Amino acid sequence: MANIVGKKKVVGIIMLSICAFIWGFAFVAQSKASGTLDAFSFSGMRFIFSFAGLSVVYIIYDVLNKKRGYNTIPWSWHTIIGGVLCGVALYFAMVCQQMGIAFTTVGKTSFITAMYIVFVPIVGIVARQKPSTFSIPAILIAMLGFFFMCITGEFSVTIGDALVLLCAVMYSMQILFIAIYAKVCDPVRLTLAQFATTAILGIIGMAIVGFPEGIAIKGAILEILYLGILSGAIGFTMQTAGQKHLAPSTATLIMSMEAVVGLIGGVIILHEEPTAREILGCLLVLFAVVLAQFEIKKTFLEFKNEKYFIR
Repeated sequence: MANIVGKKKVVGIIMLSICAFIWGFAFVAQSKASGTLDAFSFSGMRFIFSFAGLSVVYIIYDVLNKKRGYNTIPWSWHTIIGGVLCGVALYFAMVCQQMGIAFTTVGKTSFITAMYIVFVPIVGIVARQKPSTFSIPAILIAMLGFFFMCITGEFSVTIGDALVLLCAVMYSMQILFIAIYAKVCDPVRLTLAQFATTAILGIIGMAIVGFPEGIAIKGAILEILYLGILSGAIGFTMQTAGQKHLAPSTATLIMSMEAVVGLIGGVIILHEEPTAREILGCLLVLFAVVLAQFEIKKTFLEFKNEKYFIR
């Protein structure tokens, strides 16, 4: 039995490492697409593909559960309301991130986005949870890292940095909604409702700004498919399967390495050259993210379905 559990943990680590790799290079795909499609069109297209891909996963999930005789939580108003709230937060997080990445580097985007893990204790106060010992130090260190990465010589933050920071805050809100509703909803159905919401919002957003021309979609189709299928549908499925056999703190730490992958991807593929000041800021944010994991069991994130975080 011990050997079986050990093998499952190894498989889980491999799956989540692949997720971090996929999500890290997703920042590169977003950066490349920013020159072809506007943020609303790109986000809308990626979420349409994510919803389509996850729909296939859900059908398989439902069929397998019925064959095995598993009883899952059925659809309910809690699932729909929770999915809508999660979807709204996720959609605007991605729009802010996509808008911001056009004005800043992939490396900075990946590390600023990772600050959502540090912001979680702040959002937890809304859920009436007392911050634990390392929450405040982690937040202060992350903000210091943000200062070194983003504050220019004139002590100003670029519009891109500010938008990505807002994205991190929105991610924190999404985690809060998941924490609330995953306790009373089937996680896969909740996530499907979330992606349905993001797809609908994506269509509305494209209708407002104007649907993109076919040539623009064609120019970014590889990035759309990567973000929609790999980062969305497949990445979520692997995350769910991988985290079943790992402690929440271990799983979150592995997934947070997407920030490092994003920085490396920006340097290798986009030939970005981070300054020493920016590298120092990245290291401080990474340290804050790691520090935040040591107190995660004492925050509001300690709930049965923490493994169902979405990207």
